[in-house]
Amino acid sequence: MAKLLKTFGIVIGALVGLFIAALVLVAMLFDPNDYKAEIAAAVEDSTGRTLTLDGDLELQVFPRLRIAVGEAHLSNAAGFGAEPFARIQGARLQVGLFPLLLSRRLEIDEARLSGLTLNLARNAQGQGNWEDMGQAATAEEADDALVDDDEAVAPEGGGELAIAVQAIAIEDANVTWTDATTGATWQLADFNLELSDFSLDAAFPMRTSFALAGEDIAINLSAEMQARLSLDDNSYLLEELVVDIDGRGAAWPGGEGALAMSFEALEADLDAETVELRGLELEFLDINVNGNLSGRQLFSNLSLAGSIEIAEFDPAQIMELLDIDIETADPDVLENVSASAQLAYDSSRMMLEQMSLMLDDSELTGSLGMQGETISFNLAIDEINADRYLPPAEEASAEDEGSLDEVDLPLDLLRTLNANGRMAVGALQFDGLSFSDFALQVSAQNGRVRLTPSAGLYGGTYAGTIGIDVQQNSALLTLEQQLAAVDVAAFMQDYLDSEMFTGTMGLDLDVSATGANVGEAMRQLDGDVSFALTDGAWEGVDMWYQMRRARALASQTDAPAEPAGAPRTAFSRISASGTIEDAVLTNNDLTANFDFMTVAGSGTVELLNDMMDFAVTATFVDSELLQSDPLMEDLAGDSLPLTVVGSLGAPSVRPDFSAMVSARVQEAVDERVEEEREQLQERLQDRLRGLFDR
Repeated sequence: MAKLLKTFGIVIGALVGLFIAALVLVAMLFDPNDYKAEIAAAVEDSTGRTLTLDGDLELQVFPRLRIAVGEAHLSNAAGFGAEPFARIQGARLQVGLFPLLLSRRLEIDEARLSGLTLNLARNAQGQGNWEDMGQAATAEEADDALVDDDEAVAPEGGGELAIAVQAIAIEDANVTWTDATTGATWQLADFNLELSDFSLDAAFPMRTSFALAGEDIAINLSAEMQARLSLDDNSYLLEELVVDIDGRGAAWPGGEGALAMSFEALEADLDAETVELRGLELEFLDINVNGNLSGRQLFSNLSLAGSIEIAEFDPAQIMELLDIDIETADPDVLENVSASAQLAYDSSRMMLEQMSLMLDDSELTGSLGMQGETISFNLAIDEINADRYLPPAEEASAEDEGSLDEVDLPLDLLRTLNANGRMAVGALQFDGLSFSDFALQVSAQNGRVRLTPSAGLYGGTYAGTIGIDVQQNSALLTLEQQLAAVDVAAFMQDYLDSEMFTGTMGLDLDVSATGANVGEAMRQLDGDVSFALTDGAWEGVDMWYQMRRARALASQTDAPAEPAGAPRTAFSRISASGTIEDAVLTNNDLTANFDFMTVAGSGTVELLNDMMDFAVTATFVDSELLQSDPLMEDLAGDSLPLTVVGSLGAPSVRPDFSAMVSARVQEAVDERVEEEREQLQERLQDRLRGLFDR
């Protein structure tokens, strides 16, 4: 038995020796450089391009299988210049021979590609210089190249092929992209990629770096990570990724700067159609972002869920870096912002949920996104002074006239807008007005937009509907607004910076307009309006004193002394309604009730310039106040014409006592004429009676 084993070992050793001798003999007698012409011809037959092998070809089969190629280049496509399509400085592959033959284990000591230069281009006709590659091969050759999937997975001899790679490297690669259709040129330079200690189902390190430059931007990137591939269950894992990017140029935000990104793990299971991204961290322009993301049904019905958190940052500083100049009414806003949200995506929606956005002293919460093709939102803000974020107020000039005609309505946008949502604000200041419990419901579909606001307003309420119905080349705008029990003094102080009236106000407005721009719509404003002021005063005007003074002048008596204190005229009610046509309000039922007189009248208001022209009649009421002044007591029941002209903000009231005096003189004359007529008739009758008596 021992002799048999010894004989068997001698035979095996002899066979191995003969095999090694054969390999050595092949290596000594075979020179791959003798076949350069055949290799070039085969490449030309396959690609239609000329392969030039300037460097030496190397082949070593023992003790390791080693293949090396020196400098080589491949010609460009016709019409793309003489510069080679591709060039390499060298490439080599070294594989363990015995592990492959004896244990079906592929051990790659080194796979390296050095000095690759690739010139990619597209001409003005949109053709790429790579599109003709392989056109020289016939369809029959292409069919012959196809192999059965089972043969590719399971080579002859059965069993699985194990792979181990000591090093895979691409070094000093350069790629140029030129596009004649757009004029764009990009350069990828100094590209390096290195994998080491690679094997399936075990983590291995990866490193890469490159420089990328275009017309307005240049970046340098370096990255490293741990990777793991599991082909059996089709799963892939990247861990401990760290990416650093330095950028510069006009297209880089801020002109120059750095971006850093990292994550704990990116895991994909393609058989289960899942992906998980954990521990994402991004730092850019002094903004720090953290997040996670998970995906399901990647290839059938993709759904994503995750979270994002943006740490507090200074937006003013970011805008300065980006050379963005935004002027606000309050220079102390836009000082800090932070945000967080949950992400949700599937075939029916794309949403930000559980949002929390801090802007200065305000917090926004809620959800925002797309439900199908509809913008959907449900947002709430605790408090915000929107006026602080508006541009600074500028004085109007003559050049501003007619500018509303240049403000076109966004008809195309409104025609396609689909939206449904609600916004609520606990305390809102906008356009000088202060609202409480403000709510806005928005609905838009098929060119029909409805905004439904409501709020508390200076002790009263505000509600209404704003409608936009897009027509072919214009839009129908409708406005229904109601104010009830509003404190006029506070309202006018904030909105008009005026203290003209006190009291309680109610307003009903129902108007419409049609136009393609704001100016056109304003000129075609039509509708109805009514208002009432109750239990208040006209501040800054003492009508009682002005009446007494005018009466004294008309009577050529001494004017009364001006009362002490701020002038004001108390009233119990002022009301009016009217019809608007082409932006002109016509009123026929103006009434006002004061302590000493009532007023009734009519007139017009030009809404485009706020100018008014009213003719009213004041009727003196026999009241305690009227009887308190000897100059006025005899006016009880008399009517006084008044002219009210000027702007709504500063009207001028002119009492016409001369007209009243003329009317009273005419009345006296008429009375005297009637007395004279009666006396003449009596005398005539006496004469006639005496005549008949004779």
